[in-house]
Parts: sequence; C-alpha cells; structure tokens
Amino acid sequence: MSTDKNKEIVRNACQYISDRNFPALFDLIDEDGTWTLPNRPERFEYGGRYDKPGWRNLLEGFLNPFDEFRFDVHTLTAEEDRVVVEATTAGVGPGEARYNNNYLLMFKLRDGKICEVTESLDPFQVLAYVEQIPTSS
Repeated sequence: MSTDKNKEIVRNACQYISDRNFPALFDLIDEDGTWTLPNRPERFEYGGRYDKPGWRNLLEGFLNPFDEFRFDVHTLTAEEDRVVVEATTAGVGPGEARYNNNYLLMFKLRDGKICEVTESLDPFQVLAYVEQIPTSS
C-alpha cells in the first residue's frame, strides 16, 4: 500500500472513532490486530495490550457513555507501513463530566488493514474524567 492510501485508512479510522461508528472502525482492523496503551496495567486500568475483541470492548465501554465526543486529528505523518497521528479529544457526559486529552498514536498497516496501534495519552486526564462520573448506589 502507498503511504497516501495508509493515511486515508487511518484518517477514516480516526473519523469513525470521533463518530463512535464502531462497525465501520472495526471493519478496518485486521483480525489479529492489537491496540497497546504502554502504561502499566496495575497503575492504570486501561493500560496493556488488547486483541481485537478486547480493543472493541475498551473503546465502546469508554466512548459510549459520552453525550458529546470529538476526536480531532491535527497531523498525520506516514512512512512505509506506519502512520503517526497527533490528535486531541473533547467530550461531555454523562451529565456534566468533561474529558479532554492529547494523543499520539502510531498505526501499522498490512494489506490495507490496521494491524497494530500504539496509543500514548495522558492517563491522569482519563482518571480525572472517570472521577467525575457519578457512581450508582
């Protein structure tokens, strides 16, 4: 695949994340695809490496509760089979809970499918958001 085609695939994936269009997003993912948050899972519950079903559960579980959500891509840089994305998020909900974060994601592609993603973010922003969500009594 050309770097332009790889960038197009990743740009679409990022738009599907923003739209929370999980069926379209996961159509772009290789069956053996992985998603890694290189944080220690014992210190950050979302950290670790996920297979495709685990990745889908993680994204849907985290993103579905938002009343409003945006994943804004600022840059895409491609070389060979890799595309790096700089992005920010803005989300509201449930209720008045607010979420903002900065992201650096490296996508690896193979045969027109995303086969690996490594995501760097500020875990403290995630924790600050989660603390705002009311818990059921």
